[in-house]
Amino acid sequence: GEPRFWNAVTGQDITFLDGIELGRRIWNLDNAIWVLQGRHREMVQFASYIYDIKLESSLVGPYYPMAGKVGDKWAYINTLGRSIDRDGFEEWKTHFYNLEGWDVKSGWPTRETLEGLKLAYVADALTEADKLGGV
Repeated sequence: GEPRFWNAVTGQDITFLDGIELGRRIWNLDNAIWVLQGRHREMVQFASYIYDIKLESSLVGPYYPMAGKVGDKWAYINTLGRSIDRDGFEEWKTHFYNLEGWDVKSGWPTRETLEGLKLAYVADALTEADKLGGV
């Protein structure tokens, strides 16, 4: 769907995969801007209440359906009464940063990732600010 809108607005002819790549470039540029403004892995957190207060009510009834895995099958499960585990979120961030090609200790993009996305100039700016991941 998105490439059709992009193509209609810009007059370009990108494919779905081109759109995914464009999204990755935008996502990495956005993260680099946050890093230049001082963001570090420790700052990537939810508000405390998300970890400490369980969701106790819902606008859709006495349940809060969300897609999740039950065993090896996907199903809608009731997530009312849930909260987010702090340690689990930290583990998730490590997996996510690995997937994105970012430094897992800092959450900062690496030169290899940025150059692979044709964003070498962003890697140069992060290097100049001493905020390039994996160094």
